Amino acid sequence: MYQKLVCVFIGALLTFSLSFHVNAKVRGEAVVTTIKSEVLNESRELLIHLPNNYSRYKDTTYPVLYLLDGQRNFAHTVGTLDLLNQSGMAQEMIVIGITNTERTRDFTPTYDESYNQWGISGGADNFLDFLEKELKPYVGANYRTNNYAIVSGHSLSALFTLYALQERPELFQAYFAFSPSLWWHDEVIFPEAKAFFASDSDLNKYLYINMGNEGGNMLSAYERYAELLNSSERKGFTFDTELDTSESHNTTALAGMSLALQKQLNSLRPTGAIIQEGIPAVEQYYKDLSAKYAFEAKPEYKAVNHAGYAALNKQDFDSAIAIFKKNIARFPNKSDAYDSLADGYEANGDLAMALEMREKALAMSYEENVENGAFKTRLAYLRKKIAEGTGD
Repeated sequence: MYQKLVCVFIGALLTFSLSFHVNAKVRGEAVVTTIKSEVLNESRELLIHLPNNYSRYKDTTYPVLYLLDGQRNFAHTVGTLDLLNQSGMAQEMIVIGITNTERTRDFTPTYDESYNQWGISGGADNFLDFLEKELKPYVGANYRTNNYAIVSGHSLSALFTLYALQERPELFQAYFAFSPSLWWHDEVIFPEAKAFFASDSDLNKYLYINMGNEGGNMLSAYERYAELLNSSERKGFTFDTELDTSESHNTTALAGMSLALQKQLNSLRPTGAIIQEGIPAVEQYYKDLSAKYAFEAKPEYKAVNHAGYAALNKQDFDSAIAIFKKNIARFPNKSDAYDSLADGYEANGDLAMALEMREKALAMSYEENVENGAFKTRLAYLRKKIAEGTGD
């Protein structure tokens, strides 16, 4: 009896493990690895999340989000990204969570003995060397990246994020700074920041910065920095600032990440006017974007999809169907792409092909693990229309 119970338990455990593994593959992959840094003279643990479709689109390259304070911010960032990806509200990206060893040392640009109780300070330049000479090359050699990189930090690591922008702007294309500790060492970052934003050279970068209900020198330094941003006329530079007093210092990274990811994607998207001009204009926009940000920019799914619907609204059915097919060729595992093609066929009166595409969209949605209520409703409506022979 005891042996039987053990076998049942082991079998159940194996079944659970297999189920968990399959589910993990559907939702994406997470890896924990350690690299030895000669620059920092220590080993550093990395938390790595790959996009949900990383293994499904073998030729696709992705932006990389370098997440400072990785052990604190990794879980909520990956969860937020997954939710936004399902609605096309953020880019799919590789997330590299960098765990801390000596936090104050790595994220502060100057030594200030007043804060020695936090640990040694002033190692930001060394940490920048680590990112530039070791971590980014490691990630580029081991993962499919498109050369677009984001660095994200909170509090002291947000101070580092802003320091990285002004000291080595070539390292990243976008910067997220949640409740930055700009007060550090009597606001030592400001003289160089002022000169940096006063320059007349191009700065093709995006910055998101926020602050919660901290008050005091946290708030006053943030307001001072926001004034620098608002007075900057550097070409190609876009930014968003958020002051949300409903959030505390401990939650600004959690609340801000969703906004930062959405706004960063919006900073790369073509305008509605460009989309209305059709696919050639959209493709040219992304060529120009590649040159501007120095990365491999390809037309986003939604931009192409919207161009298809723009053609559909003009009753240019052949163009709309061709555009939707173009999106399927690039995103063969995306259920929404088949549903959009079904709209094109249905509008053109080809109900048989529309039915085939709606059925495929629904089947694909289970593999993709996305909400499919609308797919079911449209499929049922189309079946009813075909059965009644209305064609309307």
